[in-house]
Amino acid sequence: MGASLLVPYSFSDPNGVDPYVARIGAVSLLLLGAALLSRRLAAARPVLIALASIAASYTVLSAMPQLLSDLLGERAPSADAEVFWASLAQLTVTAGLAVLALRRLGTEARPRLRLGRFGPGATAATLVGPLLLIGAGLALPAALLGREAVQPTAALRDLPWLWPANLLQALSQEVQFRGLLMGALERVSAKRWANLGQAIFFGLAHLAVNYEGPVGPFVPVTIAAGLLLGWVVQRTNSLWPAVAVHAVADIAITVAVVPGLYGY
Repeated sequence: MGASLLVPYSFSDPNGVDPYVARIGAVSLLLLGAALLSRRLAAARPVLIALASIAASYTVLSAMPQLLSDLLGERAPSADAEVFWASLAQLTVTAGLAVLALRRLGTEARPRLRLGRFGPGATAATLVGPLLLIGAGLALPAALLGREAVQPTAALRDLPWLWPANLLQALSQEVQFRGLLMGALERVSAKRWANLGQAIFFGLAHLAVNYEGPVGPFVPVTIAAGLLLGWVVQRTNSLWPAVAVHAVADIAITVAVVPGLYGY
């Protein structure tokens, strides 16, 4: 898996699925298949399921818009709708691998997904976390974030498709990183190291598949965000506060940060 992440781009096709992303997904599934078939690799199954949920679902996310265009032609949905359906496909792949982890792994090896808990602490974090995030984003200098201004017209135009897509992607990634990966690492290491491990992979995964150009410097910020979200999940024993904060962050980046970075 590490080797596939470090191999440089061999070629790029802007009109198709990036083979680099597809290669990562294929390697993750091959490693998982070997672990499921071999008893000697049983101990690696929880982490490999988590990595497959990340890499394979990112491949589906990047492939779906082009696949819809190829299959439907002129009847293909709009670009915004394609992102929504791609996000739904990503969540479907993630959910399928989460079910695999719950059914194929023993109780001692099963990752703690923390999807069934929503106590008072989780409720407070879900309500307060997004407000703190928005406040911090407004307090920081616009130039630091690459933010020119919030564009209400674009925000309203994209509301029907892109905002639900952001929510689906947030849920998918939280299940992947703070659920499956951190939950698997917690079985074999201290909580703080499990949190650090998932946060580093959170940043590297974004670098590998969708952080390009002026977004590249956000990788350290992504790792820090992963650490904070992991800490919140561990403290509240619930994944839902992280889903809420992640969704708000993705929507804010789509509306206010990305247009400033790329000048549109």
